[in-house]
Amino acid sequence: MSLIRLSRSLSFLALTCAALLSACGGGGGGGDDEGAPVGTQQYPAGIWEGTVGTGTAQRTMVGFIDGGADGKGGEFYLARGAAGAAGYDGLYGLLRANLTAVQATGVTYFSVQDGKFASGLTLRGTASADPATGKTVAISGNYSSPANTAAATGTPTPFKLSYSKLNNYPARPGLLAGTYRGSGVFGGQWVLTVTERGTLSGRVGGCNVQGTAAPRSQDSAAYSVTMNLSGDETSCGYRSSQQTGVAVLRFDANDVPNGIWVFTRNSIGSDNTFVLNGLKDPDQGPKLPFGGAVVGNWAGTLTLPAGVTGDRSVWGAVLPDGGLFLYTNSSFNHNALYGQLIAYDSSPQPSRFVSDRDSVTFFDRQLNGSGSYVGGVQVELVAEGVAGPGGGASRLTGSYSYPTQPGGYPTQLVLEPDALYTLPAGSTASIGTIVGSYRMPGVGFGGHTVDMEVAADGSITGETSNGCLIVGKLVDLGDRSRNLYRVEAFGYLDGPMVPSNSIDCELSTGPSQSGAASALFSANGAVAGLRILAAGESSSGQRAHTVFVGNKR
Repeated sequence: MSLIRLSRSLSFLALTCAALLSACGGGGGGGDDEGAPVGTQQYPAGIWEGTVGTGTAQRTMVGFIDGGADGKGGEFYLARGAAGAAGYDGLYGLLRANLTAVQATGVTYFSVQDGKFASGLTLRGTASADPATGKTVAISGNYSSPANTAAATGTPTPFKLSYSKLNNYPARPGLLAGTYRGSGVFGGQWVLTVTERGTLSGRVGGCNVQGTAAPRSQDSAAYSVTMNLSGDETSCGYRSSQQTGVAVLRFDANDVPNGIWVFTRNSIGSDNTFVLNGLKDPDQGPKLPFGGAVVGNWAGTLTLPAGVTGDRSVWGAVLPDGGLFLYTNSSFNHNALYGQLIAYDSSPQPSRFVSDRDSVTFFDRQLNGSGSYVGGVQVELVAEGVAGPGGGASRLTGSYSYPTQPGGYPTQLVLEPDALYTLPAGSTASIGTIVGSYRMPGVGFGGHTVDMEVAADGSITGETSNGCLIVGKLVDLGDRSRNLYRVEAFGYLDGPMVPSNSIDCELSTGPSQSGAASALFSANGAVAGLRILAAGESSSGQRAHTVFVGNKR
């Protein structure tokens, strides 16, 4: 719980700054006896940064103020650095600017030190403009003490805010797209991935997150955000709640996006707020082959231990970074083997590959009656018939095993390049060729039909026949010779009730997934279908995987 509160406090930092800027406006430590407002009407909308408190108690403050319909104020979110290394307290509510006077009543305060909320606070301040441009550039004022929290002072706390240079950056879906992550003071970790179509997924503490992010306007680095939290009772204390707020994109000295603030508060569920302050994962460009011999789409057979029955045909893919996903077919669900491979030999090129630090997981749909996951699976593959340095193998042989495997010894496998997922002669891999709609009959999703659509930018949307919405992203690997794409930020959301008496989407509680995708080709070389193989694991150890093999509609 403390980790989630820390994240909320960080989010509060951003939200509080915005809120404080919007609600406060008075000069310095102004009090309740300020006179009538004078001067020219000020417009406090935007991103704000500054300080709060005085002397040794002074802390940073950052946040966002919405201008409302007339530009004179609306919702605000401000975050204030808390005492010690506790993170950030938060302030949020509604504020208005009357000429130069800024005021907000009924403000909510969150104290990260003790996880308590205080309501009914008042913010007062004064907004001032740049003499040359007339644009509002500063807000100073104070807010009343958050009684009955660790942040209580008994007297108003002053703050000073300046119009952030981040207001001068544009807001564009392509700029925000990427993966961001951070960690709290006590180890609370979070990671969020945003696609170019504004789909947001990831985790915050022990909660899985699915949501959206979209530009608020074209002339500010601020984005509107929604986050739906899910998870089990032990790891996610705020499951089934929804957060709304603002994300602010940060930039480095070369004007390249390098970080983010996310300030949210609950719109559904009990009082809760997040302040997330994190860095963007660097853009590594196309993944370089870790061993071209095994990269590609494969199909083959399994040799099961004596006395063990089950599927003997196997399909799957190996990505250029060593990501492995194999599955067996079924009329209801699939066994799945997935994880990471590393090259073992290197002369003349990697030819032997083993599982990376026991990273591979096996899902047995018949284990324990309803299917179970087994971690720490040992996998070994040997590439045969390699066509020179950098060439692909004509066959893979190997095995996988785990301590509780029936029969007590490894399952052998033989794989060959899958002709159905091999690029036709003269073709090159491109997301543009697989744009379209695909349907998978009631297979692999508990008997439910699944529809997915791929857009030109690689965004994945879809729905299952039992009302689960699907989101995700296809990423071009830059290798035009192989029919492989990376899948990122793949997951499920609660959707419309279908039929009206159905329950919420059970899949929505699962972790964000990633993996591989490939186009299925017909005999004449046209795209006839799409395969998505993805899996994920939450910080609490919850696992999920997806096998989608759909026909083009």
